[in-house]
Parts: sequence; structure tokens; C-alpha cells
Amino acid sequence: MLGMAVMAQLVLGIAEIGHIDASSLQALQRAEDASRATVDALKRAEASPFDSCSDADLGLLRHIAYANSFVADMGRVDQGVVLCTALWGRLDAHSRLPVPHHQARDYLVWSQQDILKTHYLSNMVAFGHSLAIASPSTFELNRFYQDVALRITNRDQSYVYAERESQRYNPAGAIRLLPEFRVLQCSTDMGLCAQASARLHWLPLAYPGAFLGVLAAGLLAGTLACLLLLRRRRKQGVVEKLRNAILDGEIVLLYQPIVRVTDLTLRGYEALARWRPDQSSEIGPEVFVPLALQHGLSSALTKAVLERAIGEMRATLQSNGALMLAINTEVADIEDPDFIAFAMDITADIPELRWQLHLEVTERADIRSPVFTQHVELLKQAGFALWIDDFGTGSANLSHLSYAQFDGIKIDRLFTSALSTVSPLRSIVPNLLRLAHELELQVVIEGIETESQLQSVREIASEIHAQGWLFSRPLELGEIVPRPTLA
Repeated sequence: MLGMAVMAQLVLGIAEIGHIDASSLQALQRAEDASRATVDALKRAEASPFDSCSDADLGLLRHIAYANSFVADMGRVDQGVVLCTALWGRLDAHSRLPVPHHQARDYLVWSQQDILKTHYLSNMVAFGHSLAIASPSTFELNRFYQDVALRITNRDQSYVYAERESQRYNPAGAIRLLPEFRVLQCSTDMGLCAQASARLHWLPLAYPGAFLGVLAAGLLAGTLACLLLLRRRRKQGVVEKLRNAILDGEIVLLYQPIVRVTDLTLRGYEALARWRPDQSSEIGPEVFVPLALQHGLSSALTKAVLERAIGEMRATLQSNGALMLAINTEVADIEDPDFIAFAMDITADIPELRWQLHLEVTERADIRSPVFTQHVELLKQAGFALWIDDFGTGSANLSHLSYAQFDGIKIDRLFTSALSTVSPLRSIVPNLLRLAHELELQVVIEGIETESQLQSVREIASEIHAQGWLFSRPLELGEIVPRPTLA
């Protein structure tokens, strides 16, 4: 029983410490948000082209204040005197500000000041001739954290911007024998710190009802916390392994031929990534590609694939200038300036190969961003070809073709499998091919596995290209042998 009591108290302590830590993180995040919003409001006010306190100027100040959830009012100040505010207009009796309580760079700060005699206290910040009065609820947190005392300070903790006492509920049987626990979180770029503190509870066996309730809840919370921790560590472990795999060359490539539908002559290859850890079974892209996207490794993965593909297929491409090599990319890769620079650098000594490199953008995300369109143009000007992969199954649709000039589309195997069935999807392929022809786009259709599918494609559009297991499975580099090519 004593062991269970110790375990219950331990679980309760860990849960309370986590609670305090979470409150400090939320307080710091809210303080950062409020600081950024206030600075933005002051800079916008300071850039006003209107005469100070004119009707137009007051209208601008009202617009700034109404659009900012952390600012209750905006005003104009001159030589320490408040001349007007967005809510109160031009002040008849000018209010003189006291000596600032704190100065952070070019910003003057007053804490808990009732400058306009509105019977509530609030923080104020001045920048140049502009004044921002913070909303009284700026540092209010979720009521779940009301039992934690909070202090928002500058980085060296010499000045307190705001603080709040704990509204700690003391249940029957709680004895204050355990110490107070404090957590300090600091911002790296805003010069703010949030300190959260609360006294830990101790429930003795003298109160069995309270103890059993805490025991059950604590054991459940502890179990869930351990499961979540294990899951997080396992996930972090896989991510770290993937990061190392990219660096250590464990991402290998297979190459699936692309042929012309008419006579099955070779048109090129698609590079297909596989993860082959040492002494482990192969991991498919359906596992590690989404993982890379989720954890910011997509660009590094695509760089590794592009570098390896060029290294392995350079001689093959140079021996036949008619061959294409398709490389899968993500929208995030194309939007990444580092990837664009890498693609340019790695092909700087072989610019003639760029037009043979077809970057296939998988449409998992919206392709209508200005950055994406701009980078597509940069790549095309350099000589690369840009395609939409798995067209029609992701975020892109027909209208997106007008946002960037693509060279081709790849029709997903979902539509290919419907060609020899009575599925409503069967009619989509002819329409896609008709559209591609009108837009002068090249086409590759994926997933050709049967003669009937091939014959259906030939009847619809014999001039397009295809890939699938009917022609060849993905090949290891050493399995690639010379074969008839497109002249």
C-alpha cells in the first residue's frame, strides 16, 4: 500500500509539473504574439501619411485598433502628452504620461497605467509619436491554467510586464509539505520570458477517498503519458533514422522504363526511391515520403534522389539525347530556394542534360502560390521540364494549369485501371487526353498492366507515352540494358 501511495504521489507530481510547464509555454506564446502584434500596430500607426489627430488619422488608428485583438486603443503622443486616441478622439484635457517604467530599444513601456481615467489598468507602449494601449485580457490564459502563478518579464528578468497570482484550488486533504515548482521559458527573438509556478499537492493516506481518486486518475494519466512519450520517441527515432539514411546514402533508386504507346520504343525512365536500411527490410516511399514531408526533410530527400539519379544515369542520358529521366518532387521542394539553387548547381557542368530531366510535381498541396509559379519559371528558363504527377487525384485540378506553364501531365493509375471496366472514371481519360492535346502538353499514363488497357489507350491516343508492369517492373541500375529508343 505504501508503494502504491508513493507511486500515486509520483504520478500526481509529474502530472502537475507537466501542467505548470504547459502553462509557461502558453503564456510565453501569448506574450510573443501580443508583442509582435503591438509592434506591428505601432509601426503601421507611425507610417500614417495624415496629420496627427486629424479625422483621417483617427480613422486609421481605429482601423489598426479594431484589427488587432491585443490592442484596445491607439493614440498619438507628443513630448509625453497624449493628444488623442482612436476611441476617445481628440482629448480636451491632455493627459501627461509619467516617466516610462521600462525601455526596450526604441519602445517605451508603462505597466498597469490608467492614463485615460477609464477605471481599469492596462499596459501601454509608445513608439515615436504613436501609443498602443494593450487589451486588459492580453495575458489571460485558458482557465485550465488559472491555478498557476505567472510572470512575464524581459529576458534578464529585471522588469515585469505582467504577473498573475495563482488561483490554486486546495482540495480537502491537501497538505502543503511539497515545495513550490517553477518553470522558466524564454523567447529567442522577442526578449521575453514567462515564469510559471505553483505549489505541488500532497495527499496523505489519512484521506482515503481523495487518495484513491488521485491514485486511479494518476495511474491512468501516467499510463497515457508513458504511451504518448513512447510513441513520440518512436516517431522521433524513425525521423532521425530517415535523416541519417538520406545523409548516409541508404535511399537507393530503381528505374522504371517509359515507352511510347504506338510501338513500345523506349522514351525514358522514372527514378523511384526506396529506403534500404542496413540489415533491415526495404521501406517503400508510401512510408518515408510522407514522413519526410511532415518533418521538413522533403527537400533534403529530393536533393539526394536528384544527385544520385544524375550520377547513376548521366552516361545513359548523354549517350542518347532523346531519353528523359523523371524525378519526383513536392510542391514544397519547388518553393524551397535552396532546392532551386541545388538543382542549378548540380547541373551547372552539364546544362545540356537539364531538358532531359523532368521534374514531376506530386500534387499533394496547392500549386497556385506565387512562389511556386516563380520558381517553375526559373527552372524552365534554366532548361528543366516540369510535369504534374498523378494528375487529377490530389489538390490540383484543370484550372491550375493556367497558373504555371507545365510541359506535361502524368495520368494516375486510378484512371488507367478503369479503362477496362464500366466505371464512370472510364470517360475521364479521353477528356484528360483531349485537354492535354489542346494545351500542347505531353502525357504519360501510369499503371498499364494488361494488354486490354494498352489497347484502350492506343485507341484513344496512340501518340502518348506509358509505363507499367506490362512493359517492365522497376529495374535496378545494373539491370538496365540497351533497348530500342525513340528517335
